[in-house]
Amino acid sequence: MQTIGERLEEARKRKGISIREASEATKIRSDYLQKFESNSYELNLPDIYVRGFLRSYAQYLKLNTEKLLTDYASLGLGTPRDARDTRRQEPRESFGRIDLADSGKGSSSPASLSPENGAARNLPQQARSVPTSVVTGAPSADRKQKYRTRIIVGGAAFALLLLILLLRAVLPSDSDRRPSPTPAGPRPEAAAIPSENLMRLAALDNVHVKVTQQVDRREIVLFEGDLLAGQTHDIEKRGKVIIAYNVGKNLKVYVGGQPYNMTVPGEGRNRFD
Repeated sequence: MQTIGERLEEARKRKGISIREASEATKIRSDYLQKFESNSYELNLPDIYVRGFLRSYAQYLKLNTEKLLTDYASLGLGTPRDARDTRRQEPRESFGRIDLADSGKGSSSPASLSPENGAARNLPQQARSVPTSVVTGAPSADRKQKYRTRIIVGGAAFALLLLILLLRAVLPSDSDRRPSPTPAGPRPEAAAIPSENLMRLAALDNVHVKVTQQVDRREIVLFEGDLLAGQTHDIEKRGKVIIAYNVGKNLKVYVGGQPYNMTVPGEGRNRFD
């Protein structure tokens, strides 16, 4: 059974693209992609980012993302770096009590002499305790509630910020969603080719193309690369050329203004004089 890295590498090579090209297309660093293909996932990032990058790369290579992420989870590597216990410890209270004894048996406090506290004169004088918050400086219940509220608000703000960063890293930007602009001029089907020696490659959908020409028994590559849907590429040919492609139905060729469909819908090659 193939590993995750072997599946990623095989799919990339099957598309005929390099690590650098895949990095530019997915906006993921090339060293991360190399580590994925080497079955190394130590990116010094939270696991949620690693999973997001794996999902984007698998989607770009047109692999089964859910199957790949399930296999990744089975490796037991899903330990987010930021899954730490950030709960702040409540300030500890040190309880104490100070007994204030009367200075002398013959002395009497104003409270014991007041009319309202006449009954207190018949009671033995006892030590009075000062409130703990006054003696020890321990926070009151209101202050502790304020601390809890601040912790909750701060944690919610941090979680929201982390979610925004995650969405920006995983979801494509507006510039990625928009198709790449085609050269100025009419659409591929309506393109006018002024010269018989000028060949135009028009991508109806994503396709990899290689155009070669035999000159003095040597094969010269006139063009090789990926064309995205809607893109065109003009080539000045001199004599017979051979066009190889991975998906023939996604490519149309104009020679002297005359459109030609590829003879093979899948991977194949055509020859033009």
